[in-house]
Amino acid sequence: MPFTSHFRAAFPAVLLAVASTACDDAGGASEDDDPACEDGKCDGLGALGGELATFNDPIAVFLRDTIDAKGRISVSYLDMLKAISAQQGCSEDNIDSYVISDDLVAQTAAFPRVVNTLCSNDRTKADLAFFALSFGDASGTDLDTRKIEMFAWDPVAFQYRFYKGTAAKGTKTKVAITLDPSECKECHLQPEHIEGVPMPMTPIMNELAAPWQHWFAEPQSFDHVVDEVTQKAPNFAMLAGPGSKFRKSAARLEQTIRSAFSQRIATARLRLRRDPAAVDQAMGLLRPLFCDEQLTYVTEDGKSGLISANVVVDEGLASVFFQIMGTGWPWEWWQDKVMRYGQGSSQPVTMMPTRGAATIAYEKQLLAVRALTADQVMRVRALDWGTPTMSSFRCELWHNALPRVKSAPPAGARNVDLLAPLLDEILTVRKGDFGISGTDLPAQIPLVSPKSGTFISLVSADEASVQNLAEQLVSGMIGEAECQKDGTGACLTDATGLGGMIETRFKAAEGAGRDQLLPLRKSRACEAKTKYPNAPAIADLGGC
Repeated sequence: MPFTSHFRAAFPAVLLAVASTACDDAGGASEDDDPACEDGKCDGLGALGGELATFNDPIAVFLRDTIDAKGRISVSYLDMLKAISAQQGCSEDNIDSYVISDDLVAQTAAFPRVVNTLCSNDRTKADLAFFALSFGDASGTDLDTRKIEMFAWDPVAFQYRFYKGTAAKGTKTKVAITLDPSECKECHLQPEHIEGVPMPMTPIMNELAAPWQHWFAEPQSFDHVVDEVTQKAPNFAMLAGPGSKFRKSAARLEQTIRSAFSQRIATARLRLRRDPAAVDQAMGLLRPLFCDEQLTYVTEDGKSGLISANVVVDEGLASVFFQIMGTGWPWEWWQDKVMRYGQGSSQPVTMMPTRGAATIAYEKQLLAVRALTADQVMRVRALDWGTPTMSSFRCELWHNALPRVKSAPPAGARNVDLLAPLLDEILTVRKGDFGISGTDLPAQIPLVSPKSGTFISLVSADEASVQNLAEQLVSGMIGEAECQKDGTGACLTDATGLGGMIETRFKAAEGAGRDQLLPLRKSRACEAKTKYPNAPAIADLGGC
């Protein structure tokens, strides 16, 4: 789901549109009669009028020429898209509309939302701006084109900036613009249960992998239903109806969103590694290795019986293995990256939460710029590797270390100098953590292999397994023989050994079929709906 529909207060707002004393169209004073304005001019924008002039994203450039003194625009939605497209040197023929139909907004019935991009034929510009119409009009049948969510990339500030449009009071045409709306941040940042410096704001497309559940996706869509009345409604028909020149398949949007994640957000985030050392920032650079800041939801292709291997194997591990040796690894989970169920009578697996695409893209970039080595990343991902998504163990390692390193930060001139010592600190457990106890155990236990060229493999980090691992490390009894072929237990291993254990587990999961995966899908989805405000609509979750 590309843009949030969760409007809840969470942070102080920075506004371009300021409330006035106006009444609505039914009568009374209009906004233009605001006594705070003289000669048609208001000071409602205040200092932010000047701030807007310093922004370099496409929407800010457009607003500088069109917004009035009270933070409103009078341009129609489609004309705004055309104007910003022309401003970018692109034809209006390269405006794309994408449709998603689910009950996330209406809560009672599926309602189609429309996402727009510009300059779709230019891969260097297509991810510069995103627009979304997520709400129905008063009749509930057509799109409300004055309730708009917009993201735009500022190439100077290296960030996406978020704008919201709402119907301006006292007028039937004008749109009031809000910058950085606080009520939307919880869906575009990491959820509240994950602490630390906020991740960069992201345009969201949760259902990123094909097939695109709920999306219009040629040649075949899954659960994509648009009521016939809505299809013929003026705004929807113009932007995304069956005959609209703007309507495109979700396959195209996936390419654009992935570019936004990898070429914009991840690259900009990693620039912080060169900044003067600040432990909060450096910990934020490491957090995506441990905590799932965002999730992606994958669906089985009902025709082919294929589903992404990311449901049982962390997709990010493929990048780590590639960094180690490039191609040539022999395992199916690495080469094909899909599970094959084939045709059958079992219920297909839909909307399975997996590790987020934005997080995986960032981790790949982290390796590419050599901020960490593949061995260092492997040390993290090999812990609780049987839980590729939402590992409370890995995330708690990071959270446990945060107050310690803030009170006693490691030395270093730049953030990149802090990454290795911080990683060592995060991977050091204390007695009391995860229920670890025992008079013979030291106060601190590094989760580091004592043998050069190897790392610790822990397939499942339940309390008993973590206690056993701590005792083995302290006694020096941990070794290669401690793990079974499928990775059960804890052991020292290398990349070849871990890849083989993953392959055994992967093939077993594939052979067991959908019935084994469906309970896991429900438990993950229930957790996602509880902890992640931007979780999309997920069916069949009774009893969560």
